[in-house]
Amino acid sequence: MKQLQLLIIFYLLGSLYPPIGSAAAKEFFVSLESNSRNLGTRDNPFCSLRDAQLAVRKYKAKHPEKPVTVWLRKGVYELSGSFELNKYDSGTPTGRITYTAYPGEAVTLMGGRMISVPSVRNCSDTPLPDKLNGGQVVDKLKVVDLAALGITDYGQLQPTGFRRPYVNAAMELFINGRPFQLARYPNSGMLQITPDAVIDDGITDHTFYPGSLRFDKEKLTKWSKARDIFTCGNYKYAWATDQLRVKRIDPVKGEVSFADAHMFGISGDHEWNQYYFFNLLEELDSPGEYYIDRINGLLYFYPYDDISPTDSLYVSVLETPLIAIKGANYISIENIVVEAGRGIGVYMEETNENVIQNCIFRNLGVLGVCVGKGSRSTTIYGHPDEQHPFLPQEKISEAVGSLYDYLYENPVFVRDGGKNNGIVNCEFQNIGCGGVSLGGGNRLTLEKAGNYIRQCEFTNCGRLDYSYKAPVNIDGVGNLIQHCQFNTCPATAIYIHGNEHVIEYNVIERACTFMDDQGAVYLGRDPSEFGNIIRYNFFKEIGNIGTTVAVYYDDGASGTLLYGNVFYKAGTRSVLIGGGHYNTVENNIFIQSPVAIHLDNRFASWAKNSIVAGGIFEVRLNAVNYLKPPYVNRYPELTNFFKDNPAVPKENVFRNNVFVHVQRVYDGKKEWGPAENENYITNQDIGFENDTALNFNLKADALIFRKLPDFKSIPFYAIGRKR
Repeated sequence: MKQLQLLIIFYLLGSLYPPIGSAAAKEFFVSLESNSRNLGTRDNPFCSLRDAQLAVRKYKAKHPEKPVTVWLRKGVYELSGSFELNKYDSGTPTGRITYTAYPGEAVTLMGGRMISVPSVRNCSDTPLPDKLNGGQVVDKLKVVDLAALGITDYGQLQPTGFRRPYVNAAMELFINGRPFQLARYPNSGMLQITPDAVIDDGITDHTFYPGSLRFDKEKLTKWSKARDIFTCGNYKYAWATDQLRVKRIDPVKGEVSFADAHMFGISGDHEWNQYYFFNLLEELDSPGEYYIDRINGLLYFYPYDDISPTDSLYVSVLETPLIAIKGANYISIENIVVEAGRGIGVYMEETNENVIQNCIFRNLGVLGVCVGKGSRSTTIYGHPDEQHPFLPQEKISEAVGSLYDYLYENPVFVRDGGKNNGIVNCEFQNIGCGGVSLGGGNRLTLEKAGNYIRQCEFTNCGRLDYSYKAPVNIDGVGNLIQHCQFNTCPATAIYIHGNEHVIEYNVIERACTFMDDQGAVYLGRDPSEFGNIIRYNFFKEIGNIGTTVAVYYDDGASGTLLYGNVFYKAGTRSVLIGGGHYNTVENNIFIQSPVAIHLDNRFASWAKNSIVAGGIFEVRLNAVNYLKPPYVNRYPELTNFFKDNPAVPKENVFRNNVFVHVQRVYDGKKEWGPAENENYITNQDIGFENDTALNFNLKADALIFRKLPDFKSIPFYAIGRKR
């Protein structure tokens, strides 16, 4: 019997992983240990990806139906430019082209430069700049002469944050895969802004300009010779974080004047009005910090531990995506680490049936993966205006730019994201401005793209800029996020634009940890974005300060189904519907929430300008031709949007939900959508398998099936990433 079992196992393994050298695929090999005279075979491999690419093109021209595998042998492949794949590099439905690591070997595509350990010197052994002033930590600091290594492009620090474009990071330092941070003050946490610290709040009659703050004179004296000082903080609202340049410091008066404006001015009225200074050599005094002297080409850093011969040190260099796939189909990128670029890891446009699988994206400046084109960055800093657009109407490749602001002005923007492209079983770690930007589909025709993210994990995505730059931003029509794990993030985990996306079987844990008035899953301000489905997700311990929400239907979001989710300590309001219509909240479980469901009529008060003639909602509904096919057929409810008093929420359905140890079930009027009817409210155990261990599977004989006969069991066991 055991022999039969072993034979079955070996048969299954063989079918999943065909042996190397089998007739299943034509094979080419690439190795860093090869020389220029090569054949691409296992024993005589190519020395570069480019050589393999040319060989694949030649082979596929004669055998388009045959699959091809390019095996990368172990090592770190430093890229001086993007590895570009175009229409000449396409596979076919029966002849997919796969670039993958050789089994059992670690392969990294790096957009940076490795720094050899012998290049690292002790600061105490070199002439020190006056700024270090012989401080107590000098014997801990290290220095690398980047210029002597031929590394002279250090990138540019730029303002980032709310309503600002995605921008490449400046050069960063990583040691043993761990990102270092520019020397800052304070070393951790932030400085509280008090009302009396605000000298000039930088706003007058809704016009904003650079303001100024009062700060410690002694510190400013120490920084008097510093160049390019930056600050980062929440100057007014917690959901609007900005990274601003310092124009001038005045040690005598104790004043800091900014070079950049903050859109809402500067306030000291809230607990989240906090900030910190960075890019200061004078504050290089804590492990994990670094500073680049751009004039002399010197890198200073404070290591966590003594540098050893086996340590891996590298700096980010490449500005363009490490891999750029344009118009190429049926390609797989597998089992590769992609890291240390200043921008995007993998970029795709006008592609079909491509799969990025079993890869690790880490230590990138902007995104791990971008599917679809971006929009050219605007030079104007302001709220997008759908009535008087000012953002550039220009698509750009290999960058995101001002895309999400442009979608505000032009919600039917087509990104050319292609169809059925997948990101599967990948990890995203320490990414600068989120993890994935997933576009695709046509909002005018409601043609679905079918692009998808499955079985992926997102950790520390948004370490440089997280203001509306979520681990996943999804837009267009008909895309999927499934079985993913979202770990702690300061703001939104999933930001939705468009129609008929499906968000299912995900775990979203500790999102919105430093955020007010924000949701772990967020959509809004466009009533035409019907048909989205959010089902079978586990929202766990959402929020920390202010008002935080697990699922946030902001400003009129409508026509969304929220079904079969489990909310555990999920924000101060687990679900917030801001004046929307035709939303269904059904068969969910809410556990230990201060307020489970909030529904308001904001369009009868402070948001009423959105629904006036010529207002934002009329502009956006007209943009999709909501009174014509396909909208009039797919979403007939929209035809009466303006005829049926849009200021009053209507047809919001709350049924078959379970509320366990919830302080307040519903915050809103019953006529807007009664939530205490056809639901079950209790402080008892409803039949969880083990709620103390956060196992919210329901037993077969659970009480809830008797109390609420129409309640359907939620497949809690299936939620999350299945490695």
